[in-house]
Amino acid sequence: MIRGRMPSEGLTAFILSGGGNRGAVQVGMLSALVERDIQADFILGTSVGALNGVSFAIHPSRATLARLTTVWLSTSRDALFPPARFGTTWRYAQKRPYVYPNTAIEKFIRDNVPIADLSETALPMEMVATNAATGEPLRISTGDPVKALLATSALPGALPQVEMDGNFYIDGGISDDIPLLRAAALGATTVYVLLCGAMNRAGNSRSRPIEAILESFALAKLARLRADIAALEGKVKVVVLESRAAQSVAWLDFSRSEYLIEAGFRETAKQLAALPAGVPTKPSRIWAVPTTAPALPLASPN
Repeated sequence: MIRGRMPSEGLTAFILSGGGNRGAVQVGMLSALVERDIQADFILGTSVGALNGVSFAIHPSRATLARLTTVWLSTSRDALFPPARFGTTWRYAQKRPYVYPNTAIEKFIRDNVPIADLSETALPMEMVATNAATGEPLRISTGDPVKALLATSALPGALPQVEMDGNFYIDGGISDDIPLLRAAALGATTVYVLLCGAMNRAGNSRSRPIEAILESFALAKLARLRADIAALEGKVKVVVLESRAAQSVAWLDFSRSEYLIEAGFRETAKQLAALPAGVPTKPSRIWAVPTTAPALPLASPN
């Protein structure tokens, strides 16, 4: 149970999926939720969704979303994935299990996540990483945010594994990209899923091998999401916020962030307006930061 709330009141969770550069769309989605006064009791996120999620959880406000917009608009592919001195082909030819070092991403996180411990967020926040040896999810809500964010976004083959407490971890999307069952276990009765794409992937272009791999990865995650929604039918209200616009943007193309943010707001506002009666919006609990952040009831890594 979340501190300060009774189970009978019901809890609302935001889940922010992974999606790489397409994660810019989640800034627009969050803005649309804020404009409608739909608020979360806690946030779950994976990969880029964890980065957006923890940024918002630190200070859930319009000002934070404005700052996030600025961050996305000023971010480029080369800033996060610096070009190799001898070209990317040379990187692929090297005998190591990843293409890009994570030093630039680490600097980006340090520059943009101004807390020393994940427990300092105003809204409870949990992110997912995957144990590289067992495939089991590690659910992280306390500790070093830099290590946690590097781990949850460590896409196999692209970025190096991250060591924590003697174990190595990779992208949380491998084990639980959209932790819907976890949200239900934590007491959520309403869940908004901020998806960096659409449930139907038909017609998505795959012009390069890496895009074909990532799209296949996305298909597997969506199959899991559909199964989890079916498992929770009648128990939890699930609102999947989709973005056809995000699905149209090529992987690693950071030049479309403004387009994605605007499209995310527009698409989400339309979806929220069409919600049936019975989906709570919790108006009037305005975005204020409590002096003491509530804690997620997490006792084990699983």
